[in-house]
Amino acid sequence: MKIIQTLLLFSILFTHSPELRAQDENWDNFIMSVNNHPVSIVVNLALKEKAPMKERPYLVILRTKYADVDASGFPGDSSRDELILIENELEAALKTHNGAIYAGRFTQRGLREFYYYTLDTLDYVSNCTAVMVNHSNFPWLVRALYDKTWSNYFEVLNPSDVDMEKIENRRMIKTLLEKGDNPEKTRDIEHFLYFKTQGNRRGFLTALDLPRFNVIDMPVEKTEPGDYPFKLVISRQDKPDVQVMDKITIYFMQLAKKNNGRYDGWKSQVMK
Repeated sequence: MKIIQTLLLFSILFTHSPELRAQDENWDNFIMSVNNHPVSIVVNLALKEKAPMKERPYLVILRTKYADVDASGFPGDSSRDELILIENELEAALKTHNGAIYAGRFTQRGLREFYYYTLDTLDYVSNCTAVMVNHSNFPWLVRALYDKTWSNYFEVLNPSDVDMEKIENRRMIKTLLEKGDNPEKTRDIEHFLYFKTQGNRRGFLTALDLPRFNVIDMPVEKTEPGDYPFKLVISRQDKPDVQVMDKITIYFMQLAKKNNGRYDGWKSQVMK
């Protein structure tokens, strides 16, 4: 859970995934490296809670090329707006004719791929052609796959645990800033972890090699339902900087896993 507290004790609760069940869309993006080249992925994270949808076992992937490439291989100014237009038009056409759900896109080195899970593949080439004929500067090809397990969603578009942690940190810091936070001010930041056994929790603390962390809460008894009943809250003075928080939280996430635990986010005051 991720919490922001103001000095007036107003709080906002963030959880890693449960709220997605009530939403159809939860879009975000991240950059990863493939063969030492940057790749941009935009994905509807809400689909992770629903996938695979047995009524949509077909995947339509449309790939297009763009000539205006920046230094990272991503679209330049002259391509960007039209690619967004293509994206919107394809989604509308495939939704209308094939019952498609748009899952996300994959961009690298002058190529962009759009991923749509559909009820069927009837006339899907014609439906895509009707859109792309109006965008003659963008060569393209399209194919359909039977992907009942949604493996392409999970293996191509879905962020890794590390990438998801970075997304959560970026969202948290953005919300702090929207609440008027001064990111240059150091403050106590608390981190929440949960473990299967008391021994696992002790193992985590023994292995912890980041300096200056203090234990805030470590109940002897089980306080949480489920497989991770033993709570641990630790705190340190930090600034809510993206690079700092990524380093800390990814370290905690990985160390917790090694000790049969899970990392569940951080809490910060809004500092004016």
